[in-house]
Amino acid sequence: MVAMSARPANGFRAYAANLRRFSRNARLYLVHIVGMDVIHGTWEVIFNLYLLELGFSIEFIGVRLAIMGVARVVAAVPAGWLSDRIGRKWGFILGDGGGAVLAVIQILSANPAVLLVGAAFQSSFGVLHHVTESPFMAENSEPEERIHLFSVGSGIRTLAAMAGALIAGLFPAWIAGVFDLPKVEAFRWATLIGAAGWFLSLIPAVMLRPYLSAEVAAAMNGPPPPRRGVLRGIRNPVVMRKFVTVAALLALGSGLTLSLANVYFQEGVQAGEAEIGVTFAAGSLALAVASFAAPFVETRFGRIKSVVVTRAAAIPFIVVIALAPSLATPTAVVSLAGAAFVLRTTLFNMAGPVYEAFSMEMLHPGERATFTGITSLIGGALAGAGGWMGAQAMGRGDFATPWLGMALLYAVSTWLFWRFFRPRGAAPPAIA
Repeated sequence: MVAMSARPANGFRAYAANLRRFSRNARLYLVHIVGMDVIHGTWEVIFNLYLLELGFSIEFIGVRLAIMGVARVVAAVPAGWLSDRIGRKWGFILGDGGGAVLAVIQILSANPAVLLVGAAFQSSFGVLHHVTESPFMAENSEPEERIHLFSVGSGIRTLAAMAGALIAGLFPAWIAGVFDLPKVEAFRWATLIGAAGWFLSLIPAVMLRPYLSAEVAAAMNGPPPPRRGVLRGIRNPVVMRKFVTVAALLALGSGLTLSLANVYFQEGVQAGEAEIGVTFAAGSLALAVASFAAPFVETRFGRIKSVVVTRAAAIPFIVVIALAPSLATPTAVVSLAGAAFVLRTTLFNMAGPVYEAFSMEMLHPGERATFTGITSLIGGALAGAGGWMGAQAMGRGDFATPWLGMALLYAVSTWLFWRFFRPRGAAPPAIA
């Protein structure tokens, strides 16, 4: 018993030691994440509800999601190229600053053209941030500490999103009651508060300094890229195709539902803004705890099994979300759907930091930004298509089919990940 109790202590001491090793840039980036993701959490809860309150249809929301997907396709590879040219620091600043400005413009508008064009530009700026983030974290950490940086980054990100979701769920009702404001105006004020945090997050981003890890330095001194042009950095096309295939299926599945999750809760199970905000916040809190625990999960199962086990365990809860209206009474359906949503979020994303670190390590430093650009291109197209299809189904009152489609696509993606990257001769991991 003594020996068994000593092992976790050693694990926690090793965990803390790796946190202390984070570079100055890594720590500044973690601070940057806080402000950046408060607005993300606010936006995820509020904006579709804002559109519905203005009188726009669910189908209009689907068109907007499809336009965002097209914008991601157009911007994806150029964003990776731009990130390599201007550096990760200015990629953050341009991507996040532009996204914040466009969020403010859209929340202050009821003009359909502004809402659609603004969505396209906001998506393009978001791609620039996305293709910058993972390569930056990989370049500012050595292989032995990388999983901890990805883990802590994911945990802080979700805690910030939780704060944003609580602001979105609770603040509009409070300010509407105190100042006798219509709901649309309350939504606007909540978003503007979140946007203020987004702008403040640019301060630590400006303070980042150029840094070259030993791994990246060694790669730069290696042989030149084998290709020319925008895709010249690709050195491992087979490995990249495998990762892109896995990510593409996830993007299509996520597109069917996640951008419409607030619509599902309001229209499908009749939840209010406060209940939606608390549900999203609870999912973020649970995911934050899971993200901080990712290094322990990776130690227990290994990188490949961690991803497969946690993703597979989430799929039954996606099915529960789909069937919740028929499984529970009207008074209990919100609780059932909300609990399943939280568990899906937690389990599926628990090994997210492990997956990100694994994918970055499997790729050459010179192709990481290109990989994230290609993933954004294909994923953006499929997520946009999925969003349009999901909105069409929900607009007809069919709230189950998009979630069931998501469950199927997630299952295929998880199986392919195991098939592509499993150790030779290994049996599929048991889900217990």
